[in-house]
Amino acid sequence: MLEAMIFVLFAALALLAGIAILWSTSIVRMAYWLITMLIAVAGLYFLMGAYFLGVIQILVYVGGVAVLLVFGVMLTSRQLAPTLRPGRGEALWLAAVAAVLLVGLVLSILHSHLSNSAVVAANSAAEIGHSLLGEFLGPFELVSVLLLVAMLGAAYLARPKAPTQGPQQTKGTIL
Repeated sequence: MLEAMIFVLFAALALLAGIAILWSTSIVRMAYWLITMLIAVAGLYFLMGAYFLGVIQILVYVGGVAVLLVFGVMLTSRQLAPTLRPGRGEALWLAAVAAVLLVGLVLSILHSHLSNSAVVAANSAAEIGHSLLGEFLGPFELVSVLLLVAMLGAAYLARPKAPTQGPQQTKGTIL
């Protein structure tokens, strides 16, 4: 009973933090909610008994990605809040993509043959590596694509503004 209550607490925290990320317009607040969500997911890993994955979640994602995002935002210190509001066309396009992905997820869950077989726990990092590159290769590659998209988004946000005028040239100098 207590374990179910803790699970609901972590799941609700992760869900609320994810919604707060979507509704925030400040990148610093988005980073804060991202850190909160990643810690809640690590708590879910700990509840499942996947202690190694929980620690890796905290070390890699919270310690690395989220802190790097916070420092990157603070160092660039540009006012991006007005550009974070999606237009009507963007919101409709994103809602359509989200609906298609949700329908695909629901259909794949309904059509999968879920069995009640027990999942064998990995006892070493080598066994985790074999399972990631064996039976879980598809989800592992999807996560790598997700991280690639996150890096591209960060590079897009950190790009310098395009100059409004060409370089200044003076007579007699070679650029």
